[in-house]
Amino acid sequence: MRLMSLILVLCLLIGVFVVSLAAAAPSGAELVLVKDGQPASSIVLSRQPTRAAQVAAFELQHHVKLITGATLPIVAETAPVTGVKILVGDSRTCWRLGLRGDKLGEQEYQIQFRPGMLILLGKDKDDKGKVVYDMDNPAVCSGFPGFFDERGTLDATYDFLERYCGVRWFNPTELGLTYPEKATLIVRGEALQRKPFFRYRDAIGAIGQMVAQYDAYTALWQPGDPEYQAWDAEGYAGLHQRYSDAGQYNAARTTLARLFLLRMRDGGTPVTCNHSLYGYYARFWDPTLDPQRFVARHPEYFAQGYEGQPPQMCYTSPGLIKQVAQDAADYYDGKGTGAELGIFWNPTLPNPFPVEPMDNSAFCKCADCRALYEKSAAVETTNFSSGGYSDYFFQFVNAVVKELNKTHPDAQIITLAYMRHTEMPSFPLDPNVIVAFCFSANRAPYSPAEYHHEEQLLKNWAAEGSQRPLYLWLYDTFPAESARRSGYHCFPGFFAHTIGEQMKLFQQLGLKGMFHCGYGQEVEAYLTFKLMDAPSLKVDDLLNDYYTRLYGPAGKPMKQMYLEMEKTFSDPKLRPKTGSGTQIAWGALGTEERMKRFQSLFDQAKALAQTDAQKQRLSLFEHGTWSYMTAGRQQYVGRMTAPIPSVTVPRVPAAGGDPSQVNWTAAAEVSGPWYDRGGATPSKRSYAGRIAHDGQFLYLELTDKCDPQALSSSSMIFPYDDWEVFVANQRALPSRQYASGPTGLSVALSHGEVNGRMNEPLLDSGWKVVSDTSAPDKWLTRMVFPLATVLAGGVAPGDTMYMNILRVASPKISGSSPYGLDTWVSYCTVHEVDRLAELKLEK
Repeated sequence: MRLMSLILVLCLLIGVFVVSLAAAAPSGAELVLVKDGQPASSIVLSRQPTRAAQVAAFELQHHVKLITGATLPIVAETAPVTGVKILVGDSRTCWRLGLRGDKLGEQEYQIQFRPGMLILLGKDKDDKGKVVYDMDNPAVCSGFPGFFDERGTLDATYDFLERYCGVRWFNPTELGLTYPEKATLIVRGEALQRKPFFRYRDAIGAIGQMVAQYDAYTALWQPGDPEYQAWDAEGYAGLHQRYSDAGQYNAARTTLARLFLLRMRDGGTPVTCNHSLYGYYARFWDPTLDPQRFVARHPEYFAQGYEGQPPQMCYTSPGLIKQVAQDAADYYDGKGTGAELGIFWNPTLPNPFPVEPMDNSAFCKCADCRALYEKSAAVETTNFSSGGYSDYFFQFVNAVVKELNKTHPDAQIITLAYMRHTEMPSFPLDPNVIVAFCFSANRAPYSPAEYHHEEQLLKNWAAEGSQRPLYLWLYDTFPAESARRSGYHCFPGFFAHTIGEQMKLFQQLGLKGMFHCGYGQEVEAYLTFKLMDAPSLKVDDLLNDYYTRLYGPAGKPMKQMYLEMEKTFSDPKLRPKTGSGTQIAWGALGTEERMKRFQSLFDQAKALAQTDAQKQRLSLFEHGTWSYMTAGRQQYVGRMTAPIPSVTVPRVPAAGGDPSQVNWTAAAEVSGPWYDRGGATPSKRSYAGRIAHDGQFLYLELTDKCDPQALSSSSMIFPYDDWEVFVANQRALPSRQYASGPTGLSVALSHGEVNGRMNEPLLDSGWKVVSDTSAPDKWLTRMVFPLATVLAGGVAPGDTMYMNILRVASPKISGSSPYGLDTWVSYCTVHEVDRLAELKLEK
C-alpha cells in the first residue's frame, strides 16, 4: 500500500511538472509549413475529431494549397509525422501539453507556436459526425457545424489564416477571396487566447436559416433583376460552368455562402427576439387558420374594441399571462418548440423564450389596458422610438416572468425595447428579463436628432444598474427596403465610419450581441463582421485592407469613391427637411454633379486595374452597385419630366353625403393607366374611378376588377387589400391619408399637421366608406369626404387640392409578394406628396 501511495504521489508530481512545462513552453517559434512548394508539415487530428475540427483541417489544407500549391496531409495523431505538427482540435498530444478545449470558456480558442508544433484549439461542440468537404464539387459538401454550435477550433483556424497567412474573405463569391502566393510558407507568432468580443453576432442565420439567400439579403438589385443575374454570372462563373443542373448549382452556392458566414464568425450564442405572439391567432382565435394547432377559442386573450381579427393581445388579461408563462415553461421543459408554439421563426434552446407584441401600436381598448397607457401615450415624443406604451407592455412582461418563475425560478425571457415601448419603464424590470434594444436609427447618421435620441435611450438601458444582459436589433435593411417597397432606387446606405463608432459604443456599454435586420452593402457587411469580432479595429485600416487587396492599384480611386459616397449619404446638411424618398435620393444626394464625379473615379479605377481578377471585381461592383445607382438617377430624371394628372371635379346636384344618390354619370373619370409599385410601368391590373362634389361633399368611386372572395381583410386595414387616398392642400406636407378595406373598415391619418407627427389618427374626419363585394367579379368602393374636414382648414368649390390613390393588394390578388401596389399617379407612392394629382373643384 505504501508503494502504491508513493507511485500515485510521483505520478501526480510528474503530471504537475509536465503541465508546468507546457505553461512555460517557449512561444513564438518559427515554423516552416511549406518549403519550395513541398509540404513541410502535417495536419494532425484526433482519432474522433469534432465537426469543427474536421472543417478546420479541411479549410487549412485548402487555403495553404491556394497560397503555396502544396497539399498538407491530414493524418490521425497516431500516424508518424515528418516536419511540423499542426494540431487541430483536441488530441492526446494537446492533453499531454496541458491544453484542453473543454476547459476553455464560451467560444474561446487558442493559437500556439511551439518548437516543431502549431496548435489550433478551441471549445467545440461534442459532435463528431461526418463532414464532407470538397471544394472541387461544393454541391456535395455537408456536415458543417451550425452557426450557433461551439466551434472554437474552426474560429482559431480562420484567425490563423487571416492573421499569419494573409487570407481574406470579403464576400461569398468566387472573387471574394484574396491570398498571397508564395512557394514557402513560414509562420511565427506569440501565443494567443481569445474569443469574439460579442457573444451573439447574427447577420442572417438565426431567423429562418436563410443561408442560401445571403447574397439577395445584402444586394441592392433583387434576384429577378437582369443586373443581379449579371452579377451572379460573374461572381460565380466557375459554378455556372461546373453545374448545368439548377439544383446542384444552388447547393454549391449555398455551401459557399455557409462557408463565408462561418469564416466571418457569424453566429455565436443565440439570443434573439421577434414578434412572438402571431401564432395565437391560429391557436386561440380562428380554428380555420391552422386546424391542427388550434387549442380553444379565447377571445379574452385578444385586444378589445376592434372589428374582426384584433391587431394585438390584451396585455392585462390574466388568462393571457398564464398562457404565455405556460408556453415558456413548455419551451424550457422541451415540451414545445418555437415552431410547435406558432412562433414563426422557430426559436429553439438555448435561445431564451421570446415575448414581444405584434408590430403595431393598435393596443387593447379595454378599461384596464387604457388605464395603463392613455396618459403616457398622450404625452410621448414624436420620435419613432418612444415610451408611450413602455409601462403598459413591460408590466405584462413582468407578470409573465413572475408566473413563469413560480415553476422555473431561473428561467429568463427576452423581449424588445421597440417602437413605442423603447424607453425604460418607470418601475424596475424583473432581473430575469433580457432586453434587445431596437436601434432603428443606427443607419441614419444624417438624422442626428433622431440618432442621438435613440443613442441616449440605449445608454439609459445600459446604465440601469441591474447587470441586465442587453442585446441589439439593428436596421441595416434601410434605406433599401423602403425604396424596394415603394418602387424606386435609394441612394445606398454607405456608413462605414458610423458603424465603427457604434461598435465602440456597444463595446463600452457592455452589450452582448446583435441581430441585423438586413445587412447593407458589401463594404458595410464586411466591416460589421470584423467589428463584431473585434470592435477595437480601426475602420480606416479595414477599408485600406479591403480596397488594396481586392482592387490593387485600382483600390485608391475606389476607396475615394466610397468615402465621397459615404459623406454624401451621412451628411445631414445635404438632406431636405421634407421630400419623397426618390427626391432625397437623387434630387438632393445623387445629383447630376456628384454622379459625374463618382463616374470619373470609377473610370480611373478601370484604367488602373491590372489583373483579370481586379477587372472582374470592378465588374462585380458595376453590376451590383453602380448600375443600381445610375438606374436610380435615370428613373429620377424620368420622374421629374413625367406628366401629372389634372382633373376638373364637376359639381353635381346635392346628394347629402349619400353616395347612392350621386349622379355618377356626371362625375369625372379617374383615368388610367395606373402604375405598378408607384413607378412608370403600367399596372397589369384593371381599375376604374370616378370623382365629383356637390358643394358639401367630395365623392370618390373606385372599382377593382377582381375576385372578391380572394380579398384579404385586416383589423388594422394595413397592409393587405385596401384603398389608400392621400390628399394635401399643396404638393408638400402636411397631408392626410384615408384607407379602407373590403369590409368597409376605415382609418384616417394626418401626416405633419401636429408638431411634425406622422400617422396621427383623425378621430372626427367625418369620412364615410361604402364597400360592396357582392358582385362576382369586382370590388366597388365609394368614399364620401366632407369638404370642410377633408383637409386641415377645409376646401371649397373653386379651390384646388391634390390627391393620389393607391391600391395595396394581397398576394392572392396581386400575385406578388409581400403585396402588390398600384398607383393612380406615376412615380408617386406612399407619402410622396410632391407629385400628387391636381383636383380643381368646379364652382
